[in-house]
Amino acid sequence: MLANVRGKVLTIGVASVLTVILIYLALQESEYSPTRLASNLGYGSAGDLDTSKDTSWEDEDTFASPSTSTKPVSPPASTTKSASSHAPTTTLSDGWEFDWKRDERNLGLSQEQCKAAFPLQYAEIERARDWHASQGGIKEDQIKLWINEPDKAHGQIRMLIYDGDLYVVGEKQGVVDRARYLQGGSMIYRAITAIPDPSVLPNIEFTLDRMDHPNPEPRRPGRVAWAWTRQMTDNDTWVMPDFNGWASSFWDTVGGYRAFRERSKKYLTPFNEKTKKALWRGQINVGQKISEVRKSLVEVSKDKPWSDIEEIRWDSGLGHPVQMEEHCKWQFLVHTEGNSWSGRLRNLVNCNSAIIIHNPLNYTAHFYSVLTPDGPNQNYIPAKNDWSDLDDIMNYYLKHQDEAERIAEETRRTFRDRYMTPAAEACYIRQMIYEWAKVQKFDPKLYKQVKDDDGEVKEKQRGYSWERFVFRAPARFDIPPPPDDYFFKSNQIDFED
Repeated sequence: MLANVRGKVLTIGVASVLTVILIYLALQESEYSPTRLASNLGYGSAGDLDTSKDTSWEDEDTFASPSTSTKPVSPPASTTKSASSHAPTTTLSDGWEFDWKRDERNLGLSQEQCKAAFPLQYAEIERARDWHASQGGIKEDQIKLWINEPDKAHGQIRMLIYDGDLYVVGEKQGVVDRARYLQGGSMIYRAITAIPDPSVLPNIEFTLDRMDHPNPEPRRPGRVAWAWTRQMTDNDTWVMPDFNGWASSFWDTVGGYRAFRERSKKYLTPFNEKTKKALWRGQINVGQKISEVRKSLVEVSKDKPWSDIEEIRWDSGLGHPVQMEEHCKWQFLVHTEGNSWSGRLRNLVNCNSAIIIHNPLNYTAHFYSVLTPDGPNQNYIPAKNDWSDLDDIMNYYLKHQDEAERIAEETRRTFRDRYMTPAAEACYIRQMIYEWAKVQKFDPKLYKQVKDDDGEVKEKQRGYSWERFVFRAPARFDIPPPPDDYFFKSNQIDFED
């Protein structure tokens, strides 16, 4: 909250300078000085990954964050210039640089363009790659469909990318709607087919887990999956953009992500015209348990003049729901974790509003390395997990509207106009494919040997092509009615080739 103060020092007189310095020193001692969520996530404020060095990767052509063990390879004859937004703008030798108005939906950017446009988003991929390299790589038995899960039946699909085509070579039914991994798989398919020659991608095989807790405790040693999130203590899971990048769950009104971005445009009004309150809507009972962080939020904000915070109970009609795109009408938006991570943040950052996030978070998503809690590139406002400082935060920013507006605009520039575009998502997924291949210690096969009715050994293609699988009716899977459905356990595997 002091970045604007420091930025104005050069433009005012000596007397004002002394005044500003005194204010600065006083606020430095304040308990409300912002803490660093990114540091708690294992990243630096600019997306740096805090990990041990592994010099085996130094010669790899990869998308490195500044403090990872990797060494970024600069494009030939390129120049880098500072931009007003969080990420620097890199101009390639052919004069290309990312222009969100032109490129936000360009799903087929080259690797070089992806690196130039979104340099800060790959930290989570690099963390996973380096961890698995230190463990000797990923073996085929680590990606088998998981049975005997400790918490509930996990919906999983085993996927194969071979010669640039996407296949499903295994499926296990589970609780939570099946559409999640159909949407996630569609995002992968979209990223693959968007480039001119998908066959340049390496052949890889992996399992996608559709649950909020993809690797719950007690964990299966060595189990490796792709998922929407991971708990901070879970080193094995690879985090991809969550399924909401295609569309929200079938029961949700947000719908397709691109359609949501289009609808939200009309609410990107000037900051001073927005409602001067903090908005939050959500359930306190998530995953059949009480969320303490959400419960505390509702309690702390009760009867506050700045609060538009309400619990929603769909069964009783409690609360007043707000359409997701209409959240952009408020100056301040509050984000909380839920059952694990919350997919809501990817939508909130599409607003030009100041977002308040409690920290430290227990789960991460693919773009959290870009979150910046302070400094000139601050793009959200950090709060304590018990929200005990929320009243002071709101009172401060309601009085310092210029600072709140600066944070809101940085949120829009950093996320809506860059890191949460469909183009950024496609780049992330393709880079995930490349980095996974570097630590994959088996050779994926498209065909398997089978015997026909005459006993002759023949080759048979494994599984189904994505184009066929996505329209294939799943095997029957019966689960009990609520409330027993959520923790239902089953070892039913539909197929695994």
